[in-house]
Amino acid sequence: MDIGNIFILLLIGCASGLLAGFFGVGGGIVLIPFLLYYFQSTGVTSLVATHMTFGTSLLVILFSSLAASYQYHRNGQIVWRALVIIGLASVVGAFGGSMLAGALQGKTLQRIFAALVGFAAFRLLVDMRKPRGNPEPNLGIPGLVWTGLAVGLASSLAGVGGGVLSIPIMYSILHFPLKRAMGTSSATIVITALASVIGYVMSGWGNPLLPEGTLGYVDVLHAMPIILGTVPLASLGAHLAEKTSSSALKKGFGFFLLVVATKMLFL
Repeated sequence: MDIGNIFILLLIGCASGLLAGFFGVGGGIVLIPFLLYYFQSTGVTSLVATHMTFGTSLLVILFSSLAASYQYHRNGQIVWRALVIIGLASVVGAFGGSMLAGALQGKTLQRIFAALVGFAAFRLLVDMRKPRGNPEPNLGIPGLVWTGLAVGLASSLAGVGGGVLSIPIMYSILHFPLKRAMGTSSATIVITALASVIGYVMSGWGNPLLPEGTLGYVDVLHAMPIILGTVPLASLGAHLAEKTSSSALKKGFGFFLLVVATKMLFL
């Protein structure tokens, strides 16, 4: 890996980290289109390029979410009961999903990613009215468990941290204030991403089509410069989100996801 590639990876890490912290997601919605193009351009076969993209993205997401969730914690935007229950349930969904992903074709995984991101964009852009009054967040165990299972499964099958699904669910269905949904999502992603990474390492272990230096479907070498860029910018993004109106965050996040979903369909 030459200096030029290291610089490019560092820049994409900065961009994904800033968005991860600002929107409460792991950053995979930025990383995945870029990493897929990058791996394919370096000669990785299409039979494993998408799987490598998702596994490597989830490793980076683990670190960016740690940085972002620390800042959200300082701002008092994490609901700890929800974090624990959703996080534990997401481990089950993430581990099962990463095993399933190893048996699916790359194009199928790309379509799952695009569908998930498109759904999240639709929910945020269509449901623009605030709930009447100020309803308390629904912290019932069944709702949180099902949220965690869905987020874990979606995270591992789409290579994202799960915030593109957990934030709309927590905001629209469980009645979390948007910034608390984003903060709780960031912290939950740490647990979900760790489980997904372990699953991608295991499901890809020993695959002869993978290039040297990978751990299963996780390319640690190329992830390192991205992580160096993403961690400090994720904290900055979370700080900026605290000073931005919830309405502006919703609209910006929704339109951003719509563009990413459309782009991914044509890669």
